[in-house]
Amino acid sequence: MKIKSFPTLILVVYIVLIFLLTCIPGSSFPQSRFLAQNDKIVHFVEYAILGFLFINALESDKRNLRGLLIIVICLIIIPFIDENIQRFIPGRFPDVADGIVDIIGGVIGAIVRFRIR
Repeated sequence: MKIKSFPTLILVVYIVLIFLLTCIPGSSFPQSRFLAQNDKIVHFVEYAILGFLFINALESDKRNLRGLLIIVICLIIIPFIDENIQRFIPGRFPDVADGIVDIIGGVIGAIVRFRIR
């Protein structure tokens, strides 16, 4: 497994962005009917991009099971942390369903990137 530097930088910036958005208090978050009605779609797309970026940061000529396992573990841990941070943010609440959609989106995003390799 070899890490590409620029795609890894993009991945890290994206993860930081996810956590920064999580830290916005509920009252400061822009009210949007679209976001309210399509919350799960937004979560799915957000984490599908994350999964895509994880695979993009992994450079390998062959299928690297260890690297893929690490990515899947990260795609489970990051949504867990993301949802739990919300416990401490005023007006934000953790949601198990959001976490599940995050994980599914991340894994599907990773699979899509892996398949178009």
